[in-house]
Amino acid sequence: MLTHKSLSFLKPTQEAKVIGFSEEDIPTKILEMGIVPGVFVKLKRQAPWNGPLFIEYGKEKSTVMLRKEEADYILIEMQ
Repeated sequence: MLTHKSLSFLKPTQEAKVIGFSEEDIPTKILEMGIVPGVFVKLKRQAPWNGPLFIEYGKEKSTVMLRKEEADYILIEMQ
C-alpha cells in the first residue's frame, strides 16, 4: 500500500519518491536544487529538536539540508 506524506515524515535511512508539492507557491530553491517529481530522496539524518533534515537525492546522490518547513512542501510516496 502506497502512502502520500510530506518529506518531513521520513525516518533516517527511509527512501521515498517525490510526487509533487503541497502548494503551488513553493520555494524556488527547492526546484533549482533538482528536487522535482520523480526524484528519489533518502533521509540521512535530522538535527535534534525538529531541526533541519539532511537528505540525499537523485541519481548523483546529491545532498542538501532542508528546514522542516521546506520539507513540508515536498510530497512523497512511501515505498
